[in-house]
Amino acid sequence: MNRTLALALAAAALLLAPFASAQRVLSLAGDATEIVFALGAEDKLVAVDATSNHPAAAAELPNVGYPGRLSAEALMAFEPTHVIANDQAGPAEVLDQLAAAGVEIVRLGSALSLDTPVDNVRLIAGLLGEEERGEALVAEYTASLTAAKERAAELASQPRVVFLYLGSRTMQFAGGAETSSNVMIEAAGGIDVGAELGFVGNVPYTPEAIVTGAPEVIIVTERGINVVGSVDAVRELPGVSETPAARAGNVIVFEDGYFLNLGLRTGDALMELVEYLHSLQ
Repeated sequence: MNRTLALALAAAALLLAPFASAQRVLSLAGDATEIVFALGAEDKLVAVDATSNHPAAAAELPNVGYPGRLSAEALMAFEPTHVIANDQAGPAEVLDQLAAAGVEIVRLGSALSLDTPVDNVRLIAGLLGEEERGEALVAEYTASLTAAKERAAELASQPRVVFLYLGSRTMQFAGGAETSSNVMIEAAGGIDVGAELGFVGNVPYTPEAIVTGAPEVIIVTERGINVVGSVDAVRELPGVSETPAARAGNVIVFEDGYFLNLGLRTGDALMELVEYLHSLQ
């Protein structure tokens, strides 16, 4: 190889190096997408999943669908350097194929804890080289969480609360222990009726169980309202209609990810729930 050609190739390599090392991030979790945007690093996102509905700008990115039904070919088409995933992403062999192809799989923390968002912010901030902004987000989140907990401590009594996940008109579940809804209800100062009834996870409930649990407050998501049609339709569900919550009209509706994803907005969602419980006393 002559000297001129060698110099030309070296120059080309230097010019292409920034592009070769540029991060191309594919997010398979709504809370991860939210963190990337909050860090101001959304320009590194090449695609997101169906749970990534906040902020609104996330809807402008290509969407790969639900994280539990992934296709290696579809994901590789975006030429990602990194994939951020939680424990719901799969099938596992799809992520294994991506890893074998040299894609770095970044696993989010999945502990059912109000501290999990702090860990995930630091994880993603470190990945994207945004540590300073990450610590600012941690401080903001911690402050919102502290304020919500302090307000919860001022409740005069513990309301009885149940979370209903209304997947369809025939698939209806109540939240119990080992769920994010349980974390939120108990942090807000409520008694989680599902957990008290012995439910673990989101499980099908019987009308008799809901009547026995006698919830004073019912939490549902916007997706659930879309399924059954209205808040009044929730109040008329079998068993639910006989509860103190239904009779008093105490049904609170949250956007799905806002309430169920333990993420940057969890402190705000918790405060909203706490204030609702205060309004009933």
